[in-house]
Amino acid sequence: MDVDLRAVTEDELAEFVLADGYGFGFRWGVDDSAAWPRHEMDRTVAAIVDGDMVATGRNYTLELTLPGDAIVAAGGVSWISTRASHRRRGLLTQVMRYLIEESHARGEIASMLTASEGGIYPRFGYGVATRVQTFEFPRAGAEFRGPYPDGARARMVEPDVARPVATALWDRIRHTQPGAVSRPDGWWVDEWASAEWIDAKRRFDVIVDVDGEPAGHAIYAVEGDWNEGYSEKVVAVRDLIAVTPSAELALWHYLANIDQTVAVRAWNRPLDDALPWWLTDARHARVTNVRDFLWVRPIDTAALLAARTYGCVGTLTLQVRDPFLGLEATEGTFTIDGGPDGARCERSTAEPDVVLDAADLGAVVLGGTRPSTLARAGRLHADPAVLGRADAMFVADRDPWSATWF
Repeated sequence: MDVDLRAVTEDELAEFVLADGYGFGFRWGVDDSAAWPRHEMDRTVAAIVDGDMVATGRNYTLELTLPGDAIVAAGGVSWISTRASHRRRGLLTQVMRYLIEESHARGEIASMLTASEGGIYPRFGYGVATRVQTFEFPRAGAEFRGPYPDGARARMVEPDVARPVATALWDRIRHTQPGAVSRPDGWWVDEWASAEWIDAKRRFDVIVDVDGEPAGHAIYAVEGDWNEGYSEKVVAVRDLIAVTPSAELALWHYLANIDQTVAVRAWNRPLDDALPWWLTDARHARVTNVRDFLWVRPIDTAALLAARTYGCVGTLTLQVRDPFLGLEATEGTFTIDGGPDGARCERSTAEPDVVLDAADLGAVVLGGTRPSTLARAGRLHADPAVLGRADAMFVADRDPWSATWF
């Protein structure tokens, strides 16, 4: 089977979107106002067989925040699809190799993705770096421990007012949040509140000002209906961001007091979310799902490990394997000499303290997974005496949280 792998042109955009829709079982459609599908079309890839576009993928130029607030260049893999008629022919492998090598050629030190299926990407060197939770709490009985924050004021706005505010807020938040991913202009146009995710008739935006300045934003939909004269509507939170705890608390106060609704549900919250601790009874914030979110694959291992800070001062030597590509920049033996104030990482001839694959390094590099957890699962190998040091070094000051889907 002859396969032509190449970027698509503007004239082929509709075919590219349709091919992705064939893979996902949904006809996305695209019009002249669509920004995100057109974003960086030179970073798309299509697999063409006998004149048909049968598999797709693309990279987005994104930034990733590491523990210690370093922001690094990372390629965002997206739009991965293969037609059902062409599965099991190695097309996905070719597309993934193309995208990782393309990302490496651009100098990005990591590749990352949000996965539609969990069993696919470890073999390409990606590990689960962040997780999110969904929780729901009933309005009845859910009481906050303290009053509404002083100096905070909530105001409802229309989407055209909300977007520039949310854009500026996220750019502040992501600079200090481990695992945070940038949101390019085109993302805000099409992904933030796409028609596939939220019905425009049910969408609402709220901004919280603290001492007169915007400090938080939430976008939500009121879902459900009336049943025999009683409301069964739920406040479904699509995105909630805040630059201070008081602004975040004010947003939850607002969301918990929307008339004619019975509950609040949030789908994309960090594992260390403060909400349960603001309630008089934390059980009211019932977790209904915990799932993987951001997957990370190291590309330039030395640069990635040197860019972050570490939870304690220490030295650790890692042997990293890359079974998929054998990429020279990714695999080898590396010694980290780091701590809370910074780090150096260089290739080494020392005996490794830890031996692991690229996917498992991707899982621990943001501090979301302990090396000792992977050791218990047989995913990495280390002397038990070393694992405590590895855990202490790789820990982050808070749980990593991405919040940007792509």
